[in-house]
Amino acid sequence: MQITNAIIWTICISIIVFICILWVIICYVGVCKLKKNNKNKILPVYGVNGHGVNGYGVNGYGYNNGYLSPYTGTSLKNHPHGALNWGLTHSKFNGHANGYPNGYLNGYPIRQSKHPASGYSSSHSNGGTTSHRVWANGGLPHKADEKFSTLSRYWSIERSGGSGATASGGSYGRVRQNLRERGQLFQDPDFPASPRSLSPKTKPNQPTIVWLRPHEICARPKFIAEGATRFDVERGEHGDCWLLQAVSTLTLTPKFLDRVVPPDQAFDHTYCGIFRFRFWQFGEWVEVVVDDRLPTNKGRLVYLHSTDPTEFWAALLEKAYAKLYGSYESLQSGFTTRALQDLTGGIVQSFPLSLQEKFLCYQVLNSAVPRSSLLVASINSNKDGGAALQLRNGLVTQHAYSVTGLARVRSKMGVAPLVRLRNPWGAGEWNGPWSERSWEWESLSERDKELLSVRVRNEGEFWMGFDDFIRHFSQLDVVHVGPDDWMNEPALHSKKPWRAVLARRRWRAGYNAGGGPQYADTISHNPQFHVQIPRAGLSKCHVVVSVTQQYETALTASLSALNNSPNNTITNTIASNNGSSAAAEKRRRRVLHPIGFAVYEIPANLSRLTPTFVNNQVPLDVTNYSTARETVTFFTLPPGDYMVVPHTQHPNCEVRFLLRILTDEQSSIWEVNEDNMVFRSMSLSSTEDISKPSRDGRQAVQRLVSKLPAELDATTLHKLLAKNWKFLLLEKPSLELAKSLVMLRDYNISGKLAATDAPPLLLMLQFWRTAFSKFDRGGVGKTSSYALRGALWEAGVTVSNKVLECLVLRFAKNSVLTAEAFVMAMVRLHLAHERYHSIDTKMKGNPLSLEEMILMTIYS
Repeated sequence: MQITNAIIWTICISIIVFICILWVIICYVGVCKLKKNNKNKILPVYGVNGHGVNGYGVNGYGYNNGYLSPYTGTSLKNHPHGALNWGLTHSKFNGHANGYPNGYLNGYPIRQSKHPASGYSSSHSNGGTTSHRVWANGGLPHKADEKFSTLSRYWSIERSGGSGATASGGSYGRVRQNLRERGQLFQDPDFPASPRSLSPKTKPNQPTIVWLRPHEICARPKFIAEGATRFDVERGEHGDCWLLQAVSTLTLTPKFLDRVVPPDQAFDHTYCGIFRFRFWQFGEWVEVVVDDRLPTNKGRLVYLHSTDPTEFWAALLEKAYAKLYGSYESLQSGFTTRALQDLTGGIVQSFPLSLQEKFLCYQVLNSAVPRSSLLVASINSNKDGGAALQLRNGLVTQHAYSVTGLARVRSKMGVAPLVRLRNPWGAGEWNGPWSERSWEWESLSERDKELLSVRVRNEGEFWMGFDDFIRHFSQLDVVHVGPDDWMNEPALHSKKPWRAVLARRRWRAGYNAGGGPQYADTISHNPQFHVQIPRAGLSKCHVVVSVTQQYETALTASLSALNNSPNNTITNTIASNNGSSAAAEKRRRRVLHPIGFAVYEIPANLSRLTPTFVNNQVPLDVTNYSTARETVTFFTLPPGDYMVVPHTQHPNCEVRFLLRILTDEQSSIWEVNEDNMVFRSMSLSSTEDISKPSRDGRQAVQRLVSKLPAELDATTLHKLLAKNWKFLLLEKPSLELAKSLVMLRDYNISGKLAATDAPPLLLMLQFWRTAFSKFDRGGVGKTSSYALRGALWEAGVTVSNKVLECLVLRFAKNSVLTAEAFVMAMVRLHLAHERYHSIDTKMKGNPLSLEEMILMTIYS
């Protein structure tokens, strides 16, 4: 019996052990398979609130397919998590496709496009100049410290302004808590209740201003009235209407309003006199904190305010905006486009309707109405100081009307284009032709009547004829909204979202600040972005391109000064900036450069614009130069390949810029870049091939090699090169160059070069000399640093944009590259590649020690 029990237990234990072993094997196989499947996979970056629109978007419209390493050459174009199959591809080196031989591009056929393109452009700088034009061109005529990525939002960083108060949850929350614990009301030292906050300069005959808090103005103040469905705002005794129109536009999109005006603020038990607002500044949402002391005259608010006397969000918003730009006086002259961008973060275009041809205005409406763009029409009036007036036709001046639809109807009088508008305040509807009770509706069929009446769903919405729209409205502002904003704003869900790409870059002198198309030798050295519109899609694609250069307001300039200030104080900085609003504006204007961009139609197999190409081709479009903070163009492009080249008007202007590209159809966009490769090694067989054309130089090298000692140190090599430099170099070498050449073949860190390594090294020097000579036009041993990429390719090396920028910073001086600096750059590149492969090989066996890493860094 005992033997039987023992056998049973043995069998049971054996079965359990076998099951465990089998389970371990299954798990191991599964893990290996998972690793294999996930190898080199780039995970997506999820969007708003952790719920990204990568395959999880609304109605299948994705946005961010993840961040892409700028040097991997990996494509996210078909990323499994991307609902749009929308990503970035970095160009791969393929044979001589990225080369610079002048004759290589001549083989490309010059073809004429069957589909003319058209576009509308505008620019604004705190308004700036605004232009609108149409262009047509039939094809190809004869003559990154930051990463490029599809960012999941236009606002990626929040910064604070004033008194150390930052975004909610940071020191702003601590300031509120401290004020409540002490029973004090906040007093903003950076924007005090004093005349300098109204105007930096004292003016005669100014009205008596008394700064009052809301509870001193009315008995029961409210931040936003409870249950309010209308956000009617009106200007005060002073100020201008441009901010009023922008704020009125903001009220059409409740979620956008909540972002700028956080609703979690009130005059209740949590009140302590401090309020916060957010404004978009060069791709960032900057948080501005103010107290609630408002300027009044005879107990009435002087500036912007709500029609409800107990509601104060609008007045406090204007105060925060005045703090952003330095004073209330700075808001008396401005542009609606600037305020719209500051409040929405979108790409803004402005069209004066009286100056445009009718068919162009209709084309703008027809293109933008179906998409996630806010269209705002307004009537400007200079009567009665710019106060809002209701005209006889029922329309109200200085109010923002939202354009919500477009239609063409066939009546007894012919085909009539109609525009649908909405006044968010309900009142102020059009009472002319095609208004609600006009006789024109009797000329339509019952079906058309019913269809158009159904389309009018909201209070204050009405139709009017297109000709009357052009005649009575003064201005049309278009705010192009990105996909994240579209997803967050329910008011836009009836529209088709844009697909968006954003890139933060900078123009750097000697590297990528090549100037405009008039500088044919350097324009191709500007950043280049390839836009590919599939030929299998629709006939045309709408594209919006925006280039915004870095700018500063009074507050953001103070924040920059704070970051660089050793005392780390902001109060004195802002006080000094408020010393002269005119001087501050002049300084801010002075740093703005004339910017723009050019668009080239290119052959599908062209990977990069070259000087040869741009010398023989005229750009499809070039924006007008303006000292503006942003320039924008709305294109209608046929299928094909295009190159967008942002640039300043003149070369060597250094400034950061923000590029935003919106498309409405499936397309691919990537920044032109190369891989880091060496395709001319320093082996003897390679140098034999490259040195055949130079027989005299080769014979000289053979004579030198025959006299070499067994080993050469840097001093000996320097003497050898100095004596025979005309055969190998373009100028007499320095001792530092000789040391670098020794390092290139000194694997044991002995400080000496073996005689057997000398021949390929000297032949490679001769080859580098020949490559540099092709760009040394004057034969003086110098060339422009813009020619470095071409010289590197001639010498058998390709580099990425970031590496090229680093080489220019390290080896060029004042945009000039000497022959010796070029050789030094080549030595460092070869060293870097050899060290990288050495590390890669070593890491497969034994890990690299810290000492080895230090030695490789120092001895290079």
